[in-house]
Amino acid sequence: MKAILDALKTRLYATSSLTTPLSSRIYLDEAPANALLPLVVYSATNSVATPMFGGAVRYDITVDFTINYANSGTTDIHTIADAIATALATTMAATGFDRVTAVKQSGGVPSFQNDAWSMTETYRLTAFDT
Repeated sequence: MKAILDALKTRLYATSSLTTPLSSRIYLDEAPANALLPLVVYSATNSVATPMFGGAVRYDITVDFTINYANSGTTDIHTIADAIATALATTMAATGFDRVTAVKQSGGVPSFQNDAWSMTETYRLTAFDT
C-alpha cells in the first residue's frame, strides 16, 4: 500500500494547479496545527486486498481528500477540488504494480467551521500487483 500512496503523493506534488495555490501544503493524514490555509489533507480510510486469477492481487484503497480554505473564498475550494480531479484523471505508476487508477466516489459540499471552509471528496484507488 505504501507504493500506491507514494505514487499518489508524487502525482499531487507534480500537479501545478495544486502546488500553485497550495505550495507544499499537501499532507498525509494530518496537517500541522499552525499551517497556513489553503491546504489539503489526504487519508487512506479503507484498504481491501482481493486475490485474482493467476495469483495477482487487486488493491482497492479509499482515500479522502479534505480541502481547508480561509473564510475569504468559498468558490476557490472548488478550484482545488477540480485540480485534484484533474491530477487523478490519468493512471499513476507505482513500484510493484501495473498501474494505479483513481475513481471519484463522492463529491464534497463546503461547510464552515472554526473560521474556515472545508470540503471532503472521496476517491477509490485501484492497483494490481505485478
